[in-house]
Amino acid sequence: MIERKFVWLVLAFIVLLSGCDGARILGIVPMPARSHHIAFLSLMRELASRQHEVTVMNFFPQEKPIPNYTDITLNMDVFKEIHAGNMFTDTPSTVLGILMKLWGMGNLIGDHLLQSPNVQEVIHSKNQHFDLVILEAFANEAFLGFAHKFKAPVIFLCPFGGTHWMHSVVGNPSTFSYIPDTFLNFNDHMTFPQRIHNTLIGVIELLVRELYYLPQQDAIMRKYFNNSGPIPDIRELERQTSLLLLNSDVSLSYPRPMVPNAVQVGGMHIKPPKKLPEDLQKYLDVAPHGVIYFSMGSNLKSSQLPDEKRKALLDVFSKMKQKVMWKWEADTLPGQPANLMIRKWFPQSDILAHPNVKLFITHGGLLSTMETVYYGVPILGISIFGDQQLNMRRAELSGYGIRIDFSNLTSESLEWGLNTILNDPSYRENAKRLSKLFRDQPETPMERAVYWVEYVIRHKGAPHLHSAALDLYWFQYFLLDVILVILGVVVLSAVLIYFSIKTVLKMLTKTSKKKKPTASNKKKKN
Repeated sequence: MIERKFVWLVLAFIVLLSGCDGARILGIVPMPARSHHIAFLSLMRELASRQHEVTVMNFFPQEKPIPNYTDITLNMDVFKEIHAGNMFTDTPSTVLGILMKLWGMGNLIGDHLLQSPNVQEVIHSKNQHFDLVILEAFANEAFLGFAHKFKAPVIFLCPFGGTHWMHSVVGNPSTFSYIPDTFLNFNDHMTFPQRIHNTLIGVIELLVRELYYLPQQDAIMRKYFNNSGPIPDIRELERQTSLLLLNSDVSLSYPRPMVPNAVQVGGMHIKPPKKLPEDLQKYLDVAPHGVIYFSMGSNLKSSQLPDEKRKALLDVFSKMKQKVMWKWEADTLPGQPANLMIRKWFPQSDILAHPNVKLFITHGGLLSTMETVYYGVPILGISIFGDQQLNMRRAELSGYGIRIDFSNLTSESLEWGLNTILNDPSYRENAKRLSKLFRDQPETPMERAVYWVEYVIRHKGAPHLHSAALDLYWFQYFLLDVILVILGVVVLSAVLIYFSIKTVLKMLTKTSKKKKPTASNKKKKN
């Protein structure tokens, strides 16, 4: 008995020792949007729970201290500057306009945050060391300077399925013929005009990024990391990316080729539902016709809706036999009907898990889309910007949602959309079908994300996963040099064959003329 206890003590001691053998990880989330932090911080907390020493630069520090987890809180002034306008009315309508705003925001954020004192302290630290840098992939390339400073491998974590250029950092193919641009409302079966549009947009994005945006990010990086020795070009640092984690899943998007170090981990922020507060639980339980849940996410503020849109929503809600829960950021809502509950914040995922929720009205953000599919709830989407239109287009094609353009949001269109979904059981059936697909995975998305992060740590950046596509010039990647040589050989061969045949025919013609008897020769013979 004593020997057995001794063995258990030794095993426990070994486990404790092994648990202490964690890596030092620097996480950086420079985008001041709560939705961008949700999945990222979920991963960082999980890594901390697995005995890695985690330091995270972010705008939303933990409310309670977490073992092995240190926050470096970023200055919220840039958050206020970026979100000063009304996102319902100030969002650009063209893809190029969206990109220029996004990249301008990235330059503003990089220049603002890298000069802040707590970030400068890390940049100029002498004895600090990190084994890995995890960086949000969203117009934040200047922060690659941290990977160079600490000579650490870098992992990009994309808060959605990724753009063409985000996939390119690991050499992932982005074929314009069937992979729609993130900012276009296309699917993977495009018409010929759509393929032309998708190709032109994709090429313009890559050119503008290469010639306009990346030089600016490179300049910002060099401005603040000038004490780290000679810094490679920002494009070279990008190509050294060890892993690209994508907050997406094939059940919610379209099939596409993936290199080994591009890994989908969509849904890793979803946790088992927690018990709801008593008042919310009662509100949901005692609803004979069910509940409609409405939220425009964490960035968009319903309280900033134009008056005519707000009145249209209230007019329709007042006619519904269902109860409605609306995430409304103000203390009061003029004209609030009796069947409507408002709160500045709701535990969204836990509410969607309740069986009495019949419909989710959403902006179509990816995290919200994942949660509603996970719990099998159909959606009505009012998309505003970014990938929201693409997410709602997929919802329509998959048969679990309807999209209403914000410009077309009226009492009539909203009432039609709600009644269509609520009265047609196929929407809920398709949502349940997709829920089964989304959940049918060999491991949880979080387990997959942690495995690959630790894989990169174990294998010192995993250089063996580096795609040779990253070492090719663009004309080599698209085989333009090979095509040019082949065309040259074919054309040269055709020309040689043509002139050879022409020469032979000419010689045969001359020979024929020499052998042909003339009239005078015929008289002599006679």
